[in-house]
Amino acid sequence: MSIKRTFVSGLVAAAVAASAVLGSVEQSAAGKLSHNEKAALLGITGLIIGAAIAGGGSPVHHDYYGGNSWERHVQRCYARYRSYDHRTDTYVGYDGYEHRCRL
Repeated sequence: MSIKRTFVSGLVAAAVAASAVLGSVEQSAAGKLSHNEKAALLGITGLIIGAAIAGGGSPVHHDYYGGNSWERHVQRCYARYRSYDHRTDTYVGYDGYEHRCRL
């Protein structure tokens, strides 16, 4: 998922959460949100946006043809480099240093 798509998804989720919270919060006597209600709303919104930006664990790249290119990438790297580690996407070269697999 691209950064732009992730950001837009986060904004949509924040808007939905904000409308749900605002709809369920009782208004104070003056008709405005209290300090605690505003803090709770901002905290929930920040949590949703942060989760959307973080996006999850390992990167997953889907091809137009329905395949998973990350899995194919990992398979190619394992086939080529005996020291390949899929968790870091690196292998140990003949020079003794870790290098990112670019296959």
